[in-house]
Amino acid sequence: MSHTIKINRMRRNMQMAAYGSTTSAILTSIPDALLDALTSAQLVVVADALHAAHQAGKAQAERDVLAEGAIYSPRAGKMLEVR
Repeated sequence: MSHTIKINRMRRNMQMAAYGSTTSAILTSIPDALLDALTSAQLVVVADALHAAHQAGKAQAERDVLAEGAIYSPRAGKMLEVR
């Protein structure tokens, strides 16, 4: 099955299917080796897991900022206070 067919099936079945930009960002992060090896149903599980991991990471980062009162800025090369 071609990647295009699998991706179209995935888009319809992913939990975040209503969010086109989010869906596209997740789909582009899935390596071709997985697209070749897995069924579209299995790829939906992978995509949904990537989305869940990203959301959990964002939530943890927000909790860390609130707990520490600062956030690291790679651009500034230091911690910046947010309080």
